[in-house]
Order: sequence, then structure tokens, then C-alpha cells
Amino acid sequence: MPDIVVIHSSVADQADASRLADALIGEKLVACVQITAAATSVYCWQGSTEHDTEWLLNIKTTTAACPRVVAWLEKNHPYETPEIIWSVYHATAAYADWASEAVA
Repeated sequence: MPDIVVIHSSVADQADASRLADALIGEKLVACVQITAAATSVYCWQGSTEHDTEWLLNIKTTTAACPRVVAWLEKNHPYETPEIIWSVYHATAAYADWASEAVA
């Protein structure tokens, strides 16, 4: 079975989520970005427990493009220390082919 990578990240608002998604698609780094709204994140930051509403990004790309996407996110993400985590998933041949064709 072919593989794809799903990278997870989050941002503070819909505008940042859309900006990142549009740029990643526009630069042909990814095949798809799913944006999920209004999740509550609870986390420790600089010694305090924070509760924030965030927009979640599920970023789908090829295994070959993953390092480029991670580097791009590290450079362009609005957070000082962004969540950038990823996993490799098995995909149907048709989906993996579509993703490969979408990513330059």
C-alpha cells in the first residue's frame, strides 16, 4: 500500500488557518488542508495553564514532501513554538496517486 503523511498543526484564528492552507496549496507542497474550527486547547506555556480556542489543520502531503512542508511551517507559522507533528498513513492507491499529482 502507498503512504501519505498527515501533518497536524493549529493556529489562533480562521484567517491564519486559511492563509497557511492557501499558501501550502499554492506552492504545491500539499494536496489538501482540512481546517477544523473552534477546538479548545489546554496546555502549559511559560509556567501557566492556558485555555485557548484554536483552529486545527490536517495537512496532507507525500512522504517525500514532508521535510519541505515542515521547514515551510517552521518559517511561516505565526506561533513562536508551533505544533508541527506528523504521522505516516497507508492510503488507497487512488488517493496516494491523487496526492502525488497535486504535490510538486
